Amino acid sequence: MNKTLSKLIIAFIILFSSVTGVLAFSSNSETYKLEGEFGMFGGAKSSETYKMTDTGGGFAVGFGSSANYGTGSGFQYVIAEVREIIFTISSNSVDLESLSTTPKGVPNIITVTTNGAGGYKVSVVEDDNLCTSGTDCITDVSGGTVDPSTEEYGLGTSKSGQYFAEDSDCPNSPFNATAIDNQVRQVASADAPIDNDQTTLCYEAAITGTTPAGSYSHVLTYIATGTF
Repeated sequence: MNKTLSKLIIAFIILFSSVTGVLAFSSNSETYKLEGEFGMFGGAKSSETYKMTDTGGGFAVGFGSSANYGTGSGFQYVIAEVREIIFTISSNSVDLESLSTTPKGVPNIITVTTNGAGGYKVSVVEDDNLCTSGTDCITDVSGGTVDPSTEEYGLGTSKSGQYFAEDSDCPNSPFNATAIDNQVRQVASADAPIDNDQTTLCYEAAITGTTPAGSYSHVLTYIATGTF
């Protein structure tokens, strides 16, 4: 027996940024703009044909910290340390189409860029189980894989060391997966600044011959967090 199953995924893009500076003066004309900092010379300089930033005469430029504080000083340091995390998802919906007793997996890719010193983590939480508008629901996967002729549904990730089972070969077998629940669970991470870090998420399901036909869906929320 076949059924149509669709999943709606809501993705959040979280962008943190902050720049702090104290200007001693700001001069400009139609072709030139100059910003300077108190206690030093330098800053941002530009014209129609060039753009430059520099710093001179600064004291204790860079990052300093103790057990109780952390601080950054200097024009170049502040510009370089704008806090940023960018999260994108290849599609905000995943359609498993018709299901059968043979397991299947459908991939979806998330990408993260961050300059966070401690990297990032991405987590997911569901609003409810995968169900029809009535009372029929697909059983959550157990045992770590979606098996043939077994009603199961779950999520795998190409990243190792996550809450969800590692599946680096979606959509092919074995269909390694973990149940999605109403707790925030980690699905991807990195422990250092990184650009365009991609993770393949694999939505996997199978049914039995007695699984009721219908359109099954639920909503997932992804949360991207930078470690600064």
